[in-house]
Amino acid sequence: MKRAISFAVLLIAASLKISAQEVVQNNVKPVENALIQVTKLQPVSFNYDKTWAEKLKLSTKPQYGFVGTEAKTAVPEIVSVQAKSYASGKNAFRNATITKVDYDSLVPLLVASIKEQQQQIEALQRELKTLKSQNTK
Repeated sequence: MKRAISFAVLLIAASLKISAQEVVQNNVKPVENALIQVTKLQPVSFNYDKTWAEKLKLSTKPQYGFVGTEAKTAVPEIVSVQAKSYASGKNAFRNATITKVDYDSLVPLLVASIKEQQQQIEALQRELKTLKSQNTK
């Protein structure tokens, strides 16, 4: 009996096995001019206003990031505005908006900008090598 139950469980588990399907990405293009976008971002440290932090359940600890409205001007694709509800009395709620930067989406821009800088560095190194070799002749 025990063996029959084990086999039945194994059979059910095998029939429920779901294969992973890769999601297709369309319009794949290299990120260009990332350095220009990234240099427009101004990193800051900040604290949320204590009253708002309590209402919206945000951390009061020092934060590192970007001023949302400035980041939206520099790289609008990585910024969103979210509404958060907070209690404003007995059974009453209001909404406040928070501008959020999607830091996961920022990573590819940072990598692209590093690659752009590396190309600039390598070009400058070649130019310096050429100038040095001309000076020694």
